[in-house]
Amino acid sequence: MSLHDQYPAYGGRGPADLRLGITLAIIATIFMVMRVYVRLRVNKFGTTALILSLIAWLFTAITQIFGILSALHGLGNHITVITEVGDLHKFLLYTWITVFFFNLAIPTGKVAVAAFLIEVNGQGNPKIRKSLIAVAALNIVVNIPQILMVWFQCKPVNALWDPLRQDQCNHEKSVYYTYFVGAIAALSDFYLAIIPIQMLVPLKIDKKLKWGLGFLMGCGIVAGVAAIVRTWAAKFILDVDSSYGVGTLFLWGEVEEWIVLITMSIPPVWPLFRPFTTRFIKSNLSRTPGPSNYNYNYQYKNAGYSTTAIASPMSPNFPPPMVTTTISISSAKDGATTVVPSETGSRISDERTPHNILDKSDARGAWVEMGEIPDKYRRNRSPAP
Repeated sequence: MSLHDQYPAYGGRGPADLRLGITLAIIATIFMVMRVYVRLRVNKFGTTALILSLIAWLFTAITQIFGILSALHGLGNHITVITEVGDLHKFLLYTWITVFFFNLAIPTGKVAVAAFLIEVNGQGNPKIRKSLIAVAALNIVVNIPQILMVWFQCKPVNALWDPLRQDQCNHEKSVYYTYFVGAIAALSDFYLAIIPIQMLVPLKIDKKLKWGLGFLMGCGIVAGVAAIVRTWAAKFILDVDSSYGVGTLFLWGEVEEWIVLITMSIPPVWPLFRPFTTRFIKSNLSRTPGPSNYNYNYQYKNAGYSTTAIASPMSPNFPPPMVTTTISISSAKDGATTVVPSETGSRISDERTPHNILDKSDARGAWVEMGEIPDKYRRNRSPAP
């Protein structure tokens, strides 16, 4: 027996919405499981962001469940078909419950993304930190009325899902406010997708890795596009054939919700994918030969690294050293999160304790590895002044 035979109102845009939602839900759930695994078994970074992400996943999963029930009872199909088979009551009930949890999931997801980026940034860039806090706070504040409006569109409340009392409901205020909230959501998605790229630019990591992570994290722009489309589609709530038009709103709402969860999970689960990309992200850090008294320690300190002294060449023909460097996230006493290298045979300053954002278990799980110092160069090293 097919779904259409079991649920006569199922059809129209409903099947496409259902398939897309389930596919994205499975992908997002796999990523969330991997995030939990990394947090428990690999490193201790990002606990707050993970908790918020799990809450966002829960709200989104509940939204998806009720969205599936709505689709089975007519969401995405024409209102005449729903009325003819007598499913209008269930369609209205499940649809408005879906909208309620959707309004909870959307801001929670954006707050979770902002929390993760705040933890990565630490106090390293106060402007970015303040802007992320502002984005999180704004999404919470503007969505509170949106959440409450669902239950205040009809008098009494149960008229919301009563087909015979729809004349006691006024959806206009809610739809107009949705335009405003949707604009905020879209701008937030764009900003949260661009900021990680800006944070990656100054990192001294392999360019392939930098561009790859930047592209994947920047996929949050898709969520911004989805927010624009589903905000536009909110007008269908006021349409005569509302059930058919709302199918478009629901489809793009699914994309927005799940894409946010998927893209925010890419950096935390990197240690699990890193072994498969090792040959693409390894490179050797070398310097061109300089004057006989060139001080490499001075060069590295000026580049923003915290490193032990490296010997000055004893002759103009002395080849530049190959420095083993593991890019890590360092938590300073002032709360700043800084990129620092951990060198073979060197000491890390007592004021900074390195924490690999992507793998704390050992250096091999960090973002990038550089070549080791050849033995013939080790023998020629002498303490720098």
